[in-house]
Amino acid sequence: MITLYKKTINGLSAAMGWLCGIGTLVMGLILFYEVVRRYFFNSPTIWTQEVSVYIFMWCMFGGASYALQRGKHVNIDLLTVKLSPKAQSKLKVITSFFGALFCSEIAVQGWNMIESAVKYQKHSPTPLHVPLWIPQSALFLGFTLLALQFVVLIIEEIAFIRSGERDSVQEVNH
Repeated sequence: MITLYKKTINGLSAAMGWLCGIGTLVMGLILFYEVVRRYFFNSPTIWTQEVSVYIFMWCMFGGASYALQRGKHVNIDLLTVKLSPKAQSKLKVITSFFGALFCSEIAVQGWNMIESAVKYQKHSPTPLHVPLWIPQSALFLGFTLLALQFVVLIIEEIAFIRSGERDSVQEVNH
C-alpha cells in the first residue's frame, strides 16, 4: 500500500513537473506574441497578460511538488551538513511533517476560496471574465500535492532511518 501511494504521488508530481514545463513554454510563446503585436503592429491584445498570469500560477503551485520530489527547493544546509546521515534524515522527517501541516492548511484555505468563488459566481474583472475558481484551483491542487509529496519524503526518510539504506530512486533525489 505504501509503495502504491509513493508511486502514485511521485507519478503525479512528475506529471505536474512535465505539464509545468509545457506551461512555461506556452507562457513564453504567449508573451512573445504580445510583444510582436504591441511593438511591431501597435496592436496589443487584451488577454495575454491575464492568461500568462494564470499559467504562471499553475506552474508555480503545480511545480512545487515536483521540485520537492527532486530535492530542488531552497535548502540552507550550513549546519545540517555537519550532522550524520541518520540525524539529517530525522531532521527531514520533522521539517517535512511541519511542511505537510502547513501545506495542508494552505490547501484547505484554497478550497474555501474555490467554494466562495463558485457560490458567489466570482469572475475576473477583465474582459475575459474568467471564473475565479479556475486560477484559485492552482493553489488548492498545488498545495495538496505538495503536502502529499512531503508525506512521501517522510516515508522515505523513516525507511532510511530504519534500514540505513536508500532505494535507487530515492538516492537520485537526495
